[in-house]
Amino acid sequence: MGNYYNDETHEYFVDGVKKPSVTEICSPISFQRLTALAQQLLERARARGSRCHEIAEEYLLLGEIDEDEIENEYFDHIRQFVLWAKTYRPKVIYTEKKLYGNDFCGTADLICEIDGKTILVDYKFTATADKKSLSVQLEGYYRLCKELGINIDQCWYLHIRKDGYTFKQISRNPQWFDLLLQHNKFMNTKYKESK
Repeated sequence: MGNYYNDETHEYFVDGVKKPSVTEICSPISFQRLTALAQQLLERARARGSRCHEIAEEYLLLGEIDEDEIENEYFDHIRQFVLWAKTYRPKVIYTEKKLYGNDFCGTADLICEIDGKTILVDYKFTATADKKSLSVQLEGYYRLCKELGINIDQCWYLHIRKDGYTFKQISRNPQWFDLLLQHNKFMNTKYKESK
């Protein structure tokens, strides 16, 4: 059967068994519980993030993008991403890499080499960046990389805004990830028992 990712449902499968994603595991500390209006804003932000990730991957792989193909609402974000890439000149190892582990799965935005170090980078195309959530999320991706034999020297986040970007190293948060992983396993077990 092998490993696969269902793009429509955003689900990961390992040998035919559904596995939770890093995003799903981290959801209790994310923006999941919002009002209807806030949910609409979140959906727009998700759409922006997805489209900007696609364009960023294209730029990193091809070294160029067709500016005429970029929607106006995303143009400033992409301009900032290109500025970051030209400044730091990452040597791409993987971009949008699907990571399949024994207990959970996820997609790493970027694994690259900068200044001789292998760096795991998570992008955020949002107005603000939640560092606690990022530290937990990057811990999940770091563990998956380790499980798959991908050595990571450092974890960084790239927060892209219309008017600039922040690129900073971040400490992973293994304690919170362990807690959330256990919570996810407990909730999935409880859900199965209640069926």
